[in-house]
Amino acid sequence: MRICLVSPIPPPYGGIGNWSLLLKGYFEGKDGFDVSYVNIAPKNELLEERSFWNRIVVKGCEMLRQKKDLRRLLISKDFDLMHLTTSGRLALVRDRAFLRVAKSAGVPTVYHIHFGRVPQIAKKNTAEWRMMRRNMRLASRVIAMDPATLEAIGKYAPEVRANYVPNPVDAEAILRCTRSASHRKEKKELVFLGWVAKAKGIDLLLAAWETLCERYPEWCLRIVGNCNDSYARELQRNFSLQNVIFDGEKSHDEAMSRLAEADVFVLPSYTEGFPYAVLEAMTLGRAIVATDVGAIPEMLKGECGRVIPAGDSKALTDALETLMGDESLRKELGKGAQCRVAECYTLRRVMEQYKKTWSEARKENDI
Repeated sequence: MRICLVSPIPPPYGGIGNWSLLLKGYFEGKDGFDVSYVNIAPKNELLEERSFWNRIVVKGCEMLRQKKDLRRLLISKDFDLMHLTTSGRLALVRDRAFLRVAKSAGVPTVYHIHFGRVPQIAKKNTAEWRMMRRNMRLASRVIAMDPATLEAIGKYAPEVRANYVPNPVDAEAILRCTRSASHRKEKKELVFLGWVAKAKGIDLLLAAWETLCERYPEWCLRIVGNCNDSYARELQRNFSLQNVIFDGEKSHDEAMSRLAEADVFVLPSYTEGFPYAVLEAMTLGRAIVATDVGAIPEMLKGECGRVIPAGDSKALTDALETLMGDESLRKELGKGAQCRVAECYTLRRVMEQYKKTWSEARKENDI
């Protein structure tokens, strides 16, 4: 099967980019599969530095170039399918252009939703949802990363053919790269891994830590991820940052080493799709506190972690304090998380679901 994958390829690293690398690595050299790529990764962009010029003018020029590259690729090769990832919002304009190019070339498409706001925007019938619904109608198949998104599509866009397929994790690779971890801990560690930005709930986390660090002096908060200078200065003005370590951006192997030595992993985001940091923490058997956004409630279903309401500072503080004060509970939740990864999110299991969805898209395109 000849697949055209339209997705961001790192750098920069992020959820969809990490997913792209996993799919790329899994199918390269596999008999019966030939995957070509159209890289839609943003260039020189930080989460806190998206100006109007960057969003509209620069992105518009990038989209026109990418659309031209895609049309040339689809014409030059006999593809069986195009797999297009989306992060929503303004990317939906690009998605529509790409889906129309594929349709005009007679290539079936899978439209892969990589963000977690679909239930909210569908219920409110926002402009973003209306554009997304038109895009989904152009696709042969749609992939939802969590059951809530699939349910919303079924309720508000019943004409769309959609499948639920979670993100996969290469557990063997993660465990292999952490076996030689050499980081020496002086304190127990609460670890955040991701973009250091307001959307990730960093302000709530540091507010909670202001309370907890006095009660638990044997603990520190380690923040791993890219942070721009202006936001770093804002955090320094607003918080004492006692026992807080900012590690900055790390390679994936280094980040996994930090995560492997965490006693608790925390992700207090206001919005997420299917966060790889949570999946990686689960793979490593870490106790997890995360918000009820995107796929997180499904990922941590059962005794796999603590899920709290997004934006709830007290719930965040209470959940962290419970785990920081109970080592046996941390171990219990970590074991539950590892078992859930083995049951639901292994690389082979999920890739088989992608292959099934691709086959369904091809068949429906021929009807």
